[in-house]
Amino acid sequence: MNTVLKTNAGLLFRAGLFSMVVLTVLIFRNIWAYEWAGDLLSFVYVPLAISGQSYLIHFVLTIIFITLLWFPVNLFRWTLLPTLGLFQFVIMLDGYIFNLYRFHIDLFFIKMFFVDFSGLGIGWSYVVMGVLALVLIIGINFIVHDKIKNKLGRRKVSLLWLLFFLTTFSGQAIHAYGNAHNLKPIISLTHVIPWYTPVTADKNLRRWGLVDENLKKDSFNPSVNVAGSFEYPLKPLNCVVPEKRKNILFVVLESWRFDRMNKDISPHAWKIGNESLRFSEHLSGGNVTTQGLFSLMYGTSPVYWQDALSSGSEPALISVLKQQGYQFHILANQDIEVSKLQDLLFKGIAPVHNRGDSDTPRGDIEITNKLFSTMDENEGPFFGFMFYGSSHFTYSTPDGYDKPFLPAKNLNLATVDADTDNKPYLNQYSNAVHFEDTLIGVIKEGLVRRKLWDNTIVVITGDHGESLNDFGRNYWGHGSNFTKYQLQVPLVIHWPGKKSLISHRTTHEDIAPTIMTEVLGCVNNNEDHSTGYSLFSNETRTVMSKSYVSTAIIQGESVNELFPGFMRSYRFDDVGQDLDTPPGLFAHIQRIKSHFKVSSK
Repeated sequence: MNTVLKTNAGLLFRAGLFSMVVLTVLIFRNIWAYEWAGDLLSFVYVPLAISGQSYLIHFVLTIIFITLLWFPVNLFRWTLLPTLGLFQFVIMLDGYIFNLYRFHIDLFFIKMFFVDFSGLGIGWSYVVMGVLALVLIIGINFIVHDKIKNKLGRRKVSLLWLLFFLTTFSGQAIHAYGNAHNLKPIISLTHVIPWYTPVTADKNLRRWGLVDENLKKDSFNPSVNVAGSFEYPLKPLNCVVPEKRKNILFVVLESWRFDRMNKDISPHAWKIGNESLRFSEHLSGGNVTTQGLFSLMYGTSPVYWQDALSSGSEPALISVLKQQGYQFHILANQDIEVSKLQDLLFKGIAPVHNRGDSDTPRGDIEITNKLFSTMDENEGPFFGFMFYGSSHFTYSTPDGYDKPFLPAKNLNLATVDADTDNKPYLNQYSNAVHFEDTLIGVIKEGLVRRKLWDNTIVVITGDHGESLNDFGRNYWGHGSNFTKYQLQVPLVIHWPGKKSLISHRTTHEDIAPTIMTEVLGCVNNNEDHSTGYSLFSNETRTVMSKSYVSTAIIQGESVNELFPGFMRSYRFDDVGQDLDTPPGLFAHIQRIKSHFKVSSK
């Protein structure tokens, strides 16, 4: 038995070493899809990151195959080598897909191969060629291993495995440093490496004194060449300054879900919606703050979050507002700097307020007061962004606030489960929204008093929704599924001269392009700077939404959620009800994921 274990272990590490080299070479092909340039650090980073990813893939495979070392030698050999060949084939196929579409193979792609083959646009001739290539690759693994088994001793194999480990550690360290400084030649390369998950350590590096603020500031120079393929906007923005410019104000309530917008919970927003525009089927682009706000400001799917950050882009909406001389009032009762939202959404614009030291309700009151004090100090049209936080977990109201919904109880996630009655927690959440709604009333009153109400477009919405055990399945908070409770949010727009209840599905991706076209005089097609549509178009939407760990494709009542290791499909209105993936969905996904991914060659 010891001889079998020793023989199998030698095969495992020698074959794995050869396969790591093959994967490294195959992944390198993705880099050459672009004409990229960078500094010395980026040229060091590229081979380290790619070889590190090859190492991590084979480290996982090695852990799995260690449990099979007791297999007979021939059986182990005929299990290991075809598996390694299969992974090499998948990476080779992924390189082809990436160079063609600018995205990697994922579980959704694999599922669609079996359930909607025609929707992928792949002919049977390619399948036959693929099978032949797979057989050839597996055969090469057998041949090569027979050649090297007597040439690579245990010491050489161990040293080479150690070398791959060191490249992995070094590559991750460089990325952490580059991410903390927004070094585009570093972080722009992440998307070309299949399934790569680099580490970040912004807070620790800052605490250790390793963040150079001057370097971080210089990194936002748009002239820096990067390897990214994010061409946003696709064409130069062509906007004619209107004769009379309107003010634009975004009011965003944290975690505000669709059914908490009514005449009892949010009477001020409800009245504004009934007097102007109210959208009853509106979706955020994400079930977490960063992704939701990205889709709101960029008018694109949050699948482009990393691309936009890497390229140093700014929202097309903000670019046009700058060109047309708008004043900016950015007030957030959250820390939008640590989440990189400040750099990503409002590049070069100093916030009036970025999270005060007061408690959350007091901070919401503070940013409301600051909006008008800064507004009174400046002349000309303005763009305002208000981000309220009281409706975030644990759902706060000021001391002494007359809560309209009782009994109310603060949520403690450690004490609730699937059998917990959600009513007192839902009431407390509604109380927090009710308090924030009073501030919406203050905003309206202040604009009316300054005679600005009739010349201001006010967009009132949420960054994402919130679950409160609505299905009796122990879902609390957000970021855990893509049902209507976490993704569907209210949208009310005070738009002078417009009044309507719009019942077709709309998304955060639709807001910016609509304003650019109808308010800022932009004559570009929406496709030039958005993956959304006009808010007033009833075009069928396919939405690609994101959380911190997963991506979901929503079409109609179907949710197809992709995690790093598995996929699940369920109904939009019930996470516990399985649903088949609709046919033809891949074409819509291809349109979204490839929209701003254009090869530079």
